[in-house]
Amino acid sequence: MTDISLSDALDAAAYALVGERCRHAHLHDIRGELQTLQSSLELLARSAKTPADNIALADKATALARRALANHEKALVEFVNQTTPHDEAAVAVDVRDMVNSALRSLRNDAANKSITFKVESAADLRIVAQPYRSRLLIMGLFAMTIDELPRGAAVTVTLCRAESDVLIEIQSAVKWPAVRSPEDLWSSATSQVPPHDLLLAVTSRWASANGGRVEPPQDSQSHPALRLYYPRSLPES
Repeated sequence: MTDISLSDALDAAAYALVGERCRHAHLHDIRGELQTLQSSLELLARSAKTPADNIALADKATALARRALANHEKALVEFVNQTTPHDEAAVAVDVRDMVNSALRSLRNDAANKSITFKVESAADLRIVAQPYRSRLLIMGLFAMTIDELPRGAAVTVTLCRAESDVLIEIQSAVKWPAVRSPEDLWSSATSQVPPHDLLLAVTSRWASANGGRVEPPQDSQSHPALRLYYPRSLPES
């Protein structure tokens, strides 16, 4: 086993933070796949009672069960990839798809507080990044936005081009702290670290390592927003 760097420790802490916060959202996604499997098993049970008269029903139930098992296996692999740190290659990531996927997983969290998310997106916004890591950090930012807002609040997520970058802008009433470096966060930590500080530090390091940056809301902004800039992947000629 190799030594653990400061970056590795903070990454693991961020994964644990978001994983714990979004635990119910992940379980809801997995249970959704299990409902289809349960339905197919009920059909198989019905066809088994009178097999001679239910061959077609048994075939339908078997096919449904096989598809459900395959989908559930895929969902479990996705769950592990989304919640545990691991080495993954950087690939082209559709930013709109990634944001919508994260928000779908958090739809119950938002609905429980009557919080609405409005996504405004330009077309063909792609970045080259680690897909699961990117989704985890974005999902964490959305989850903490939900936690900080009062009931009935509204959030506008704008996805657009900003010169050579893709801009992910989260406009809400959340007062995000200043972005601190992982080293500063680590050296000044006592017995506790505010979750927002940790997530912003890890997200900022991830973005800056690839030529991007994170900007917290400024007092001078008429519509305060957390902004994440990440270099845009240009289409191949």
